[in-house]
Amino acid sequence: MRTGWAARDSSGILSPYTYNLRNTGPEDVYVKVLCCGVCHSDLHQIKNDLGMSNYPMVPGHEVVGEVVEVGSDVIKFRAGDVVGVGLLVGCCRNCNPCKTDNEQYCNKKIWSYNDTYTDGKTTQFTFT
Repeated sequence: MRTGWAARDSSGILSPYTYNLRNTGPEDVYVKVLCCGVCHSDLHQIKNDLGMSNYPMVPGHEVVGEVVEVGSDVIKFRAGDVVGVGLLVGCCRNCNPCKTDNEQYCNKKIWSYNDTYTDGKTTQFTFT
């Protein structure tokens, strides 16, 4: 169980929110957040200005953290590494945008928060 500050509706008010983490998958990197920035795009998501917010949401996508655990297929990172995490935490890796380093245009991209993993769990910025 983890606790983050979550928006529960478009009021803009954040409150403590406890949630369960999914199990670390073979390609996952589990990151303990050390610092997280909240920028104006987070405010748009919190207030549902773009009409696609899912609540509750733990905002923030400018993260520096420590690797706590890595999946069995991960070779680039190991526990104890300090890392920066971008806004995307998943993509198909097979489409033209993915193959040309433009993953942000992948139709199957997964955002670090306010999105859903392929297993149906909500992204809450602890896995990349």
